[in-house]
Amino acid sequence: MECRDMAGPVPAESDGAPLTRAFMEQLFRSLREDFATLKQEIMADIKDLKSEVIDLGQRVDAVEQTNDTREEDLDCHRRELLTLQDKNQDLQYQIEDLENRSRRSNVRIKGVPAQAMA
Repeated sequence: MECRDMAGPVPAESDGAPLTRAFMEQLFRSLREDFATLKQEIMADIKDLKSEVIDLGQRVDAVEQTNDTREEDLDCHRRELLTLQDKNQDLQYQIEDLENRSRRSNVRIKGVPAQAMA
């Protein structure tokens, strides 16, 4: 905002010139116009700011909603991972048990190293 020159120079008290009613009215009109212009500019700026705040609020809401969704997905994936880890451990135990059981039936030949048969 730039400042405008009001109705002209105000006579100094040292001039001895009396302030006339017409000059005072002109000065007040000029001040009213300046204030009205400033008010319009400020109101326009406030309107723009309100619009920006509303837009930012909507964007924050969208980000929060997306974040909530991702947190829920992450929790779900964590639970699935734990379940799969448990199942994997169970399967490893089962494989080890089956391997041990299958070795019980093996025929052992004395004098032949185990590595030679593999």
